[in-house]
Amino acid sequence: MRYNKRKLKSNKTKILPIEFIKQPITSYSGLQLVKYYMELIGLYSRIKHAFRGFNFSGDYNIADLIIVMLFIRIVGLQRLRHLDYISNDPLFQRVSGLVKVPHRTTIVRGFAQFTSDAIKTLIELNGELVMNKIDELGLRTLTVDLDGSVISTTGNAAFALKGYNPKKKGANSYFPLTAHIAETGHFISVINRAGNNHDSNRATSIIKTVLQKMNGYIVRFRADSAFCAPEILDFLLKKSISFAIKAPFWKLNILKESIQERQRWYKINDQWSYYWIENPIDKCEYEHKGLILRKKLKNSKRNFQLELFSPNNGLYEYSCIVTDHKNWNEKDLLDFVCGRSAQENSISELKDDFYFDHLLGSSYQANSANLQISQMAYNLMISMQIDSGIAKRKKVTKKCTRLFKFMKMKTFRYLVIYKAGKIVLNNGTKVLKLTFNKATKDLYQDILQNLKKAA
Repeated sequence: MRYNKRKLKSNKTKILPIEFIKQPITSYSGLQLVKYYMELIGLYSRIKHAFRGFNFSGDYNIADLIIVMLFIRIVGLQRLRHLDYISNDPLFQRVSGLVKVPHRTTIVRGFAQFTSDAIKTLIELNGELVMNKIDELGLRTLTVDLDGSVISTTGNAAFALKGYNPKKKGANSYFPLTAHIAETGHFISVINRAGNNHDSNRATSIIKTVLQKMNGYIVRFRADSAFCAPEILDFLLKKSISFAIKAPFWKLNILKESIQERQRWYKINDQWSYYWIENPIDKCEYEHKGLILRKKLKNSKRNFQLELFSPNNGLYEYSCIVTDHKNWNEKDLLDFVCGRSAQENSISELKDDFYFDHLLGSSYQANSANLQISQMAYNLMISMQIDSGIAKRKKVTKKCTRLFKFMKMKTFRYLVIYKAGKIVLNNGTKVLKLTFNKATKDLYQDILQNLKKAA
């Protein structure tokens, strides 16, 4: 059907004057669905019960401050000062359960009271929420990826020290250690550390915590070369826990010498070839294996700069995977290690959309608690997508072990949360009314129906 071009043009082009009045209009109608999900899992009561033995001072209960911070992260406020722009949003007030949303300084003072024990309680609560979801999914084998993530700081943040910082060299930073579940995308644990720590520092501690939470499951660990430390390998080998960790060539001359002396390579495919080596980490007390891999480059480099500690020569790139036994199929082990990229995507979303790398102030305890809140908000949205049917089951391969295809948080906010609505009285009952849009109505109805089934 063709339209008259003149009739398509509106004559109402006058710039409208702007007035501000008090009215029950919200910009975040989707928060009602998030609040409904939180009530289904009993989140508020669980937080309140977990912190019942702590003496936090102030007008607000610490559970209320945690809930407000979770909604701040879910809505996508980058800075706490941005809270001033939505604090009088009627639905934001309603889902927070407060008559008056606390000022940002009140939140900072409340979080500054966190002790080491209180942070441990947050860590345990997050792990409990994640494992409840894992139990519901009926999984028996879990893959845990370990990695550190640099958080640059400004000002005088406590325990923020100079260390490895590829983006802002010389800047003070924190260096939290994360443990990520590859099958679901949840973060099972996060430990905050000063910026001058090595990647492997406290790794054994977080491994013990993860194993305690996952008691009864078959657990496999993956990590990059920074975690190829004898104390970590010996712990995993002693406990007979499966793992695949890349080996660092720069401190293992035996690997380079072995490759240079090697004459026969076994073929995996047209690009990869391999051979096995016994006990490449000489300081380990227990028997282990190393899979030496050679990758043929598609475009060979003629003027390739040779490196002192690396055997790469412009024709091939070499790597080594340290593992607990030789029962791995070589192709399966290669695919398994390459699957670590899913964790990098999760960390990127944690930083970009849940502001994991933003500080609450100069207090180390407050900043550590903020890391746990960002992690919890991320995990809640992952679990909500699974329960609401937004996350779709996908084909699992040996390389890609993720069970679901998730909606990015930016998309989730746009399609679900950022919807204008008005709270009105309907036969004496308050109702949230949205402008009719079939796609939005269908999506909201699907979410509510699936959440009711999950309950």
